[in-house]
Amino acid sequence: MRVLITVLALSAGAANAKCPAGQAVFISCQIEARKTVVKVCLGADRATYSYGPQGGPPELTLSEPLVSLGYTPWPGVGRAIWEDVTFTNGAYSYTVFGGFDRMFGDETEADHPTPHFGGVTVRQDDRIIAELTCDRRMTDYGAFGGDPIYEAKTAAGQEWDDRAQIWRDGSE
Repeated sequence: MRVLITVLALSAGAANAKCPAGQAVFISCQIEARKTVVKVCLGADRATYSYGPQGGPPELTLSEPLVSLGYTPWPGVGRAIWEDVTFTNGAYSYTVFGGFDRMFGDETEADHPTPHFGGVTVRQDDRIIAELTCDRRMTDYGAFGGDPIYEAKTAAGQEWDDRAQIWRDGSE
C-alpha cells in the first residue's frame, strides 16, 4: 500500500544535487550553518552516502546494496511525507531522512515555499553523537515515488512490518 507521488526538486540552489549517471537523488542538501553537503544516491542495486565540504571531495563515502540497506518507508499518515535510510560503518551509523510537507485545502506553494526537508543522525553504537539538519532552501529530496529501495527489498522476498517497523523475510 504505497502512495506513488513524484516529487521534483525545484530548488535551483540545491547543493550538489547531481548523482552519477544512472542514479537518482534520494536526498542532497547543504547542512544548516555549515559549508558541508550530504548526499544519498540510488542506483539500480546500491545506495551511496557521501558527506563533505561543499564543492570539494567527500570526507566520507559509504555504499550498501539496496536489499540490505536500513530503510524506513513513510507510514502513510501525517502532514509530512518522509522516509529514511541508514548506512553503517563499524560502530557508526548514519541515518539520513528526507521528506516534504504536503499541502491541504486552499494552501498553495506560496504557503510552503520550502517544502523539502532532511537531515542526518550519526550514532556511535546506540549513542547519538551528531544531529545535522538540512537547510530547507538547499534541499533536493527526489526519491519518493519511484521507491527503488522498497521495490528491491520486496523483490528479494522481504516484507515491511508496519507494526514492528522492521523488514522481515517474506518466509517468516
